[in-house]
Amino acid sequence: MGAIFLLAACSSSEAPAASPSAAAPSNSSWSDVQAAGKREGRIVISGQGAPDAETAFSAGFNKQFPDIQLEYQAMTSPEATAKLMTERKGNLFGVDLFVHGTPDILTTLIPAGAIDPMQPYLIGPDIQDQSAWLGGKFNFADDAGKYDLIFTGGVKVPLVYNPNLVQASAFTSYKDLLDPRWKGKMAMLDPRVAGSGQGMATFWYQTPGLGKDYLKQLLTDQAVVFTKDDRQLTDWVGRGEYPIAVGSSDFTAFALKAKGVPVESLPAEALKETSYLTAGFGSAAVMNRAPHPNATKLYLDWMLSKSGQEDLVKVTSYPSRRLDASAAGLPEPVVPKQGVHYQDSASETTAKVKTEVVDYLKSILPN
Repeated sequence: MGAIFLLAACSSSEAPAASPSAAAPSNSSWSDVQAAGKREGRIVISGQGAPDAETAFSAGFNKQFPDIQLEYQAMTSPEATAKLMTERKGNLFGVDLFVHGTPDILTTLIPAGAIDPMQPYLIGPDIQDQSAWLGGKFNFADDAGKYDLIFTGGVKVPLVYNPNLVQASAFTSYKDLLDPRWKGKMAMLDPRVAGSGQGMATFWYQTPGLGKDYLKQLLTDQAVVFTKDDRQLTDWVGRGEYPIAVGSSDFTAFALKAKGVPVESLPAEALKETSYLTAGFGSAAVMNRAPHPNATKLYLDWMLSKSGQEDLVKVTSYPSRRLDASAAGLPEPVVPKQGVHYQDSASETTAKVKTEVVDYLKSILPN
């Protein structure tokens, strides 16, 4: 995995150099943090409501620190962001750690001053060796390299298709989707709203040789049908109603295939433009005025350790950016391949571009 990630991925964000305060703590100082964390006796995490997420984010930590109660608040990223911003207006500061996708952190929480720099919290002994991470350092989505730490990086599957009606050999480039024979036969998760459809549209927008012209040709001239329901999108493919789906959820397709539904995923490496790396909901930020700072330091030391990352990989379904964490059991298409370049979507630059992309899509698509 080390070779895979080092050759496969690129990141536009730079992690800050380790400061003296971030140096590995002495046994006595780390013991002080542990004692203080136990006195706090609690940590509150806002995280995704994926199946088994609460267990994955808590079981290993609870085993290591049984004296610290972990409260996991499960909800979508937009819901969690809105809740936190409302609470802050009321001078309520109950959440310590925000573990969701990068967009709400980058576009709302950081500009609002709701996030503290991460580095002072990364002092645990299990995470001092950053050579274990992609690029030999912690990966941050924000340009400042301080606030939004990303710990997963999986390949976004370009499209899913019905193998009874479509052959994978028909596609060597995204431009092959412009073939007239596919007109009216494609569906997509609505790219005007946050989600994997928007992520794919942003990838096309930023990819040399595609860009605005490609978006217009594909989405309008090819009469692509949109839905906001990912299960409906993949069901359409399985039934052959729309035998090709772009911008769908990878894992919905994997789950239906496992049940015998005729749905296949086209590997990114089959296309010359490949695809992009996504963090999914694998990014973390420390809330400003976190009520349990020492427990948060203990939690981050566990979460970013090899064993912690292997626990979380099982629920995020994407490989860890910690290169020594096993990717065993993950679907093969989401694991980056050696020697292949992928665009990295987990960046502040991409988050800003998405606003531009949405404005353009609204200008070319009917309401």
